[in-house]
Amino acid sequence: MIRTFLLCAFALAAPVYGQHWPQASGPNLNWKVEGPEPPLKWSVVGHQNILWRTTLPEGGQSAVTVWGDFAFVTTHRPMDESSDRQEPNLVGYCFDANTGKILWQVELPGTDRVQTAGIFSDATVFAPITDGERVWFFNRCGSMGCFDFDGKPLWLREFKPRTRHTNRECEPILIGDKILTVEVRNKALAQKLERHKPVPEGIDPRDVWTYLHAIDKKTGKVVWIEEAGTCVHNTPMAGRLADGRWAILHGRGGGHDPLEKPYGVSLTLLDSGKTLWSREVMGDSSYNSHWNAKNVFWFQGPNHLVLDTATGGILRTQSLTEKVDATDARTGKRDNGIAIRGGKRMPLTNQTNIVVGDWHYFLAHDIIAIGRVNVETGVTEYLRVPVQLVAGAEPKHVWDVKETLLNDTKNSRGIDIATDKRAKGTGWGHVSAASPILVNRHLFFPVMNGTVYVIDAFAETFDEKALVAVNDLGPAGETWTLASFSYARGRLWMHTMKEVLCIGKN
Repeated sequence: MIRTFLLCAFALAAPVYGQHWPQASGPNLNWKVEGPEPPLKWSVVGHQNILWRTTLPEGGQSAVTVWGDFAFVTTHRPMDESSDRQEPNLVGYCFDANTGKILWQVELPGTDRVQTAGIFSDATVFAPITDGERVWFFNRCGSMGCFDFDGKPLWLREFKPRTRHTNRECEPILIGDKILTVEVRNKALAQKLERHKPVPEGIDPRDVWTYLHAIDKKTGKVVWIEEAGTCVHNTPMAGRLADGRWAILHGRGGGHDPLEKPYGVSLTLLDSGKTLWSREVMGDSSYNSHWNAKNVFWFQGPNHLVLDTATGGILRTQSLTEKVDATDARTGKRDNGIAIRGGKRMPLTNQTNIVVGDWHYFLAHDIIAIGRVNVETGVTEYLRVPVQLVAGAEPKHVWDVKETLLNDTKNSRGIDIATDKRAKGTGWGHVSAASPILVNRHLFFPVMNGTVYVIDAFAETFDEKALVAVNDLGPAGETWTLASFSYARGRLWMHTMKEVLCIGKN
């Protein structure tokens, strides 16, 4: 009971010190944590600061969830060469967090068959969550299951997902006794939809919208369904209002004409699922919904918006492509007040944004650069970084996209599990990428090709000195991941297509 109380206290206390990483967004629900400093430089290829590596038989996209001596991750059920790479069934693993030994595994069934290793998601996209006594595994293809720490099943909830999109959707969020997920409201009618096609006549579009659902963590029963709608492109985030109430920020808008309208942003109360306010903002919402008690941080096309958290009113609009400062990390050359090429719909690679202090960071969409905008002054800076690290005895930074080594997208058994050729790309631009995490003052940005950028998030000037390290997660061309990092007790965990690994000082 003590362990459960501790996590419930997370929802009531000040920012939590990094002893555990209980869900995708960490102990503070915002991908940020403080704790003993993890290694800032490492190499899987060079065996530098790698504590253990555990090979898995099949690929998966979920981040690693860590509680004390236990770590959890989700993969596909192993496929063979004859498979059509549309595997709906998953395997949940429990590891010894100190050694990487597999302690037990469970299966989670699915019904809606989706491609594996998709660049926007697949069935394994959601990280497990835990409260220290139980662990919940999630299958994007239609189920969630609760197990104790010995792997004993406690309950299984099966449902029909909406088949129209396979985007990243909401990482499950645990707050107190509620688990928040995004699901279609009428699960039977949703089966009549076709990918990227209009809603058939005779169906009320609102019935087949996707909404935040609050699930009772003890029983798997639905507690409430919110009112405004949440599109599968957006990543909702929970936080506290100035008056202490808990709320969830979520949005609508994206590619392939999401059904949920009007496009924009809403704030929903956690206790009831009632909408506090909604603000119409045309455009994409394929990013993390960062906010605090004072401000909401949003995007509209090439612009960055700051909204009032209490009312939803727009306070400031700032261009992210005009009159910006840009530094080349290779040469140190800095250009001030220039215009850069902006994204087609948005300036950032999907889901790569995080707010740190007065800065909103993101991976750029159309250029190989990390960007940041000051939410108070509007000052916008970009740092051009190498697109790929080819690790080895003589590490090579690749700066030209045309010279990168393409991923083979093979699992540990040598089977190519990606049907989408775009999965062999760099991981910048048109992809639902991994969210960065902040540990103390450093940001960790992983990209799909296994390259990791470590950034001093509090650097006064965003220049080459702010790029602390460029690290690898394995051999270039053979390493693939869409998972975010996890952190606990001075270590980092990562899940790639072939393995789970633990990074720590050695």
